[in-house]
Amino acid sequence: MGTLERTKSESLSRVLEDRIGVSLESMPIAATARAWAQNGERLASKRAWQRLICLISGNHVLGWVDQAVVSATSFVALVMLGRWTDAHQLGTFAIGGSVLALLLAAQEALVTRPYSIQLHRPLATPAEHAFGTLVLSCLLSVTGVCVLSATALALSAFGAHGELTEISWVLAATMPFVLLREFARRFAFAHLKMFQALMLDGTVAALTLALLAWLGWTGRLSAVTALGTLGFSCGLGAAGWSYLARREFALRLGNLRATAKQSWSLGKWLLSGQLALQVQGYMTYWLSLVIAGATLTGIFTACMSIVSFANPLLFGFYNVLTPRFVRCLKNEGAAGLRRLAAGDSILLAMIMTAFCLLVLLFGDDVLRFLYPAPEYQVNGQILVVLALAALAAAVGAPASIALASAERARPVAAVMTFAAVLNVVLLWWLMPRWGLMGAAYAALIAEAVGSVGRWTAFLAFVPKLSVQKLNAAS
Repeated sequence: MGTLERTKSESLSRVLEDRIGVSLESMPIAATARAWAQNGERLASKRAWQRLICLISGNHVLGWVDQAVVSATSFVALVMLGRWTDAHQLGTFAIGGSVLALLLAAQEALVTRPYSIQLHRPLATPAEHAFGTLVLSCLLSVTGVCVLSATALALSAFGAHGELTEISWVLAATMPFVLLREFARRFAFAHLKMFQALMLDGTVAALTLALLAWLGWTGRLSAVTALGTLGFSCGLGAAGWSYLARREFALRLGNLRATAKQSWSLGKWLLSGQLALQVQGYMTYWLSLVIAGATLTGIFTACMSIVSFANPLLFGFYNVLTPRFVRCLKNEGAAGLRRLAAGDSILLAMIMTAFCLLVLLFGDDVLRFLYPAPEYQVNGQILVVLALAALAAAVGAPASIALASAERARPVAAVMTFAAVLNVVLLWWLMPRWGLMGAAYAALIAEAVGSVGRWTAFLAFVPKLSVQKLNAAS
């Protein structure tokens, strides 16, 4: 026994010497303690750097690059319209884009996000589950086409302005391709295949910008042709993705009803929250169109395009949060989810604070450079207030995404609905008095209240979850 204990002691000594790099026999006890403390600090610092490198590498970087491509395409398209047409066309394009955004939000809430959250407990094989989700997306597209076509026919029958009828028809024609492209993106995000999404979005971006440049060069660019170009590019990109990803889907309709029921159980609350979020985001465009016309809407769109410089970082970050949160909750429970969401919120707050400072210093100059026409020159304070509203929204985003990932979307929907109603009331009250400045302050107040509400709901509901409960539900 004595020999065995000495052997163990010598082995432990060698291990300790390897860790601290100094022989224990030559060190007094106090020096040994100090060496251990210094070594612990080095290890902690190393782990912190490893976590930081992990955070900004891999999927996060590809997610940011992909969102940079998408946001840059949207931004350049707005600049092309602003330079080669006028504020009226820019405002009309923004209204058409808001309709597409609502349909995309409905698809994300009812189809793609439930698929991402419920990915690890499908009702059939993964390929059959994926196909059922694709069919649900196609059914949503058919519904959208019917609604938009009926709207176009109604506008034409009642003798509405010809441009509104044209926009309705072109939206009905392009919407299925835009939805299919977005389904492909979200499907890739759910499986953390960021490079696949990047290739798809890069292809669509190149086609869109090339066609818009040709239309602008030949004098054919307008809100209608720009929306048509977007649909054409998304259609070609989605067709290529469909061919390459065909092996990930199994053509089985037997579980379609069960898949739809599973998606609806979560998606109905996600849809409520998403619709409230979209209404909150686009209500300014709609009310400015009613109160002051398409020109003021175009000016507000130009201001928002400056604030949208932060979108690549924000939405690139959001794109990977749902699959990360789902995996974290499954493996670490509520405590791990709280840590992860809080860390992401702090990081987003730091990024957006730096962005707000940049807007304060250079926002006016960038707006004048990109939109040189006199009608676009507004009070620079509007840009700063809109940037602060984006900061408030970013701080609350991890809480709402974490709640949805834990399949607690109902409180998220309630908070978002309240924030949207508050935004509408503030817009109706402030915008006629202060114009775009009132609209900016309405957005800031509503986003701040919504962010506080999301975190309150998150902290109230997430502690009720645990790894055991999650495994039992699975």
